[in-house]
Amino acid sequence: MKTRILSIILTLALLLSALAGCGKSEDPAKPDGQPETEADYSWFSMPEETGKLVLYTTERYGSLYDPAIRVFQEKYPEIEVSCRTYGEDECQTVLRAEVPAGGGPDLVLFQSSTFPDIYKTMQTGLFEDLNPYFAVDDEIALSEFLGPVMDGGVFGGERLVIPLNYDVPLIMTTESILAELGMSAEDLKTCDGFCEGAARFHEKYPDTTLFFDMAQAYSPYLYDIRTLYKNFGFQFIDFEAGEVDIDEARFRQCMDLVKLFYDPDYDGSDMSKWDIYGYSAGEGLNQRFFMYDDCSATDFMSCNNSRQYLNSVGEEPVFFLQSDQHDGVTAEMKFCAAIPKASHNKAAAWKFLKILLSDEIQGGHDKNNANAVYLQIGFPVRLSAFRSALDYGNELTPVGPEMDAFTELVQSPTQALMIPQVYRQFIDEHMMPYIRGEKPWDDCYKKFLGAVELYKDE
Repeated sequence: MKTRILSIILTLALLLSALAGCGKSEDPAKPDGQPETEADYSWFSMPEETGKLVLYTTERYGSLYDPAIRVFQEKYPEIEVSCRTYGEDECQTVLRAEVPAGGGPDLVLFQSSTFPDIYKTMQTGLFEDLNPYFAVDDEIALSEFLGPVMDGGVFGGERLVIPLNYDVPLIMTTESILAELGMSAEDLKTCDGFCEGAARFHEKYPDTTLFFDMAQAYSPYLYDIRTLYKNFGFQFIDFEAGEVDIDEARFRQCMDLVKLFYDPDYDGSDMSKWDIYGYSAGEGLNQRFFMYDDCSATDFMSCNNSRQYLNSVGEEPVFFLQSDQHDGVTAEMKFCAAIPKASHNKAAAWKFLKILLSDEIQGGHDKNNANAVYLQIGFPVRLSAFRSALDYGNELTPVGPEMDAFTELVQSPTQALMIPQVYRQFIDEHMMPYIRGEKPWDDCYKKFLGAVELYKDE
């Protein structure tokens, strides 16, 4: 009897399973590689025109906003533009107070320090979803921009933040250094390969630092922390899933690399070490394994100077992008823009945003300021503006195959982040005892993890 009952139960289970399978067959999974169905925004219509636009700016943003406002006023003379100028700290304070309260400018221009955490800010629903705007506006398309960077501003499927430019972890070493280490440039293109190369270099030159930074003004090991955790692409919190997301093995790999190069007795007063132009053949070329800078369209000239110097002393430079924890490349979003939901002039704000994303602004140079790019830092997100942004009108402008190779390299990030500065604070506070060799990994990591957990729930 028991056997019969069990047989009936199994038969029913199989029948239910089959029926469930039949139900699923009506909506088959998409084959691998087939694009997702595009969202339908036919319901959306552009906001009504108001004839006004309110902007907030600072001296820092002036080189970007000034030409953009000129273009805007020429194209839309009927729209009244009110642009209020603040000091840097004052502008941050005003934005943090007014935007959440439903006030502030019609378009918010910001960088990582403007809001304590842009991902927490996006969670609050303060910003307009701009996916529908892109979908219905025939004058602009997302395909005109670097996708992985633009998608850095997507949260919960909504395009809340628009990156205007980005940096990549561009690093330069030399063929002779790689030969000494028994490695090739290809070996450095994975996270493990990069760490292995750094370890071999430290073993051969134990008194050197990891990175050479042309703008460095503080201890190299502190610079290594700031640089490495960003380059590894750590986000620490998945706000969409509402959980801490840390690969402990990768995080320890990053911290171990900082620890390896930590030197408590480093003398930072001898700045002659940082003068790459003062290096002579056979001297100084091995002072740093990796020459690193947050390279952008503006300071690529400095990078080019370094390349030309190395060539002049018979060295062959090797450029590459440091791989992140997933063996991709993490870019850092620099200037970003968003339209607050509370904006009273969304139509004008969208028009101004399109100008900030135009070839004229993305690839433009200020002829009255040493031909500096309007974006000041980073590379443009508009694909067609990249080469014009690097055109300095002099011998340092890359051309031909050199430009092609550099373009392909710098336009190869797989994701983009705007990492909250508070994460650096957590690392300094909880991981430095491990880096200094004062406490074991487990104790320090537990405190670090606890701090991130508390921060997530704030």
